[in-house]
Amino acid sequence: MNVGDERSRSVWMNIRVAPDAKPLDGDASADTVVVGSGIAGLSTAYELAARGQTVIVLDRGAIGSGMTARTTAHLTSLCDDSFDSLINKRGVDVAKQFYLSQASAIDRIEKVQPTSLSSATSGDWMDTCSPR
Repeated sequence: MNVGDERSRSVWMNIRVAPDAKPLDGDASADTVVVGSGIAGLSTAYELAARGQTVIVLDRGAIGSGMTARTTAHLTSLCDDSFDSLINKRGVDVAKQFYLSQASAIDRIEKVQPTSLSSATSGDWMDTCSPR
């Protein structure tokens, strides 16, 4: 399914993220190239840049305009199915690992968000390559 074919609209779909980000207009090099400027792609790019990598983010559309634009973006340590179901299918150890990984991700977002909000929306920390 192409996300562009979807009819649902979230309240933040009209917010432009990093409106001054320039399209790629020539050859470029970086330590890492991330394909996709949604939550996963930008989170990966942010973490790599914070560790000293040079990063280029490529996307065929506007930043955050794919599936990320349609997410509720809620943070939870729960899974779609109940933990009881997960335990029955995969065992207690896997369920604990799942919970801990989700809780850790939430902790990381809470730690990063206050310090990076202004730079994330301005695009200062990344080079973004998008269509013209």
